[in-house]
Amino acid sequence: MATYRIISADSHFVEPPTMWAERVDKQFRDRAPHTVRNVQGREGEFFVCENISPVPVTGFFAAGVPSADLPTYIKKGFEAAPASVWDPAARIKDQDLDGVQAEVIYTSMGMPLYGLDDTALRVACFRAYNDWAVEYCSYNPKRLLPLGLVTLEDIPTGVQELQRIANKGMRGAMIWAEPPGDRPYSHPDYDPFWAAAQDLNMPLSLHILTGRKGTGVDFFKDNLALQVSTLHHEVERTLDFVVE
Repeated sequence: MATYRIISADSHFVEPPTMWAERVDKQFRDRAPHTVRNVQGREGEFFVCENISPVPVTGFFAAGVPSADLPTYIKKGFEAAPASVWDPAARIKDQDLDGVQAEVIYTSMGMPLYGLDDTALRVACFRAYNDWAVEYCSYNPKRLLPLGLVTLEDIPTGVQELQRIANKGMRGAMIWAEPPGDRPYSHPDYDPFWAAAQDLNMPLSLHILTGRKGTGVDFFKDNLALQVSTLHHEVERTLDFVVE
């Protein structure tokens, strides 16, 4: 029987809850993303930051939990998280257990931050995350491949961050799955960023839950089933504008 190499193209960190406040620029530390217990009458531990809807943290590491157990599990917090979500040594052990040679690793908590209203705060959070992710993956850079976070309100700033994380060894970057409606990705303003990504050989990823005021921002509000069933459309709409 042939031996196949398995590389996960869409794995995720779950960032330590104190990471943001510890690493974000000092001027933003009192506004940094963090977690709180029991929000708006809902039990559990929730990721919060300014205008972002509270997100139950257990949703980031609930894979494999039987559906019948989810209502109880969702009320837990980071005490239920497997060590591998933030411990690279534990992640490598899990890779070996699953027969996985390497993982392309995305953010978890960073996804809703694409919907932050304050651009300067978002830039600071993304920079803090990028530095943390590079350090995490330095444990075994051949098997742990991080994707960076870049925001594109200001294109020169986005280019600078893309160059910075490429120099740190990141293999690609996430951008909005759905950009602002008045500036789709077909707009010529983005051309310097596309050129930089090409020159740096940095693939760009559109991941669900990262729209700018799109479906990703409201993922955990109101009708969850409807939100889940329509998530992929934000990427489809974005690509329609790119290829038109």
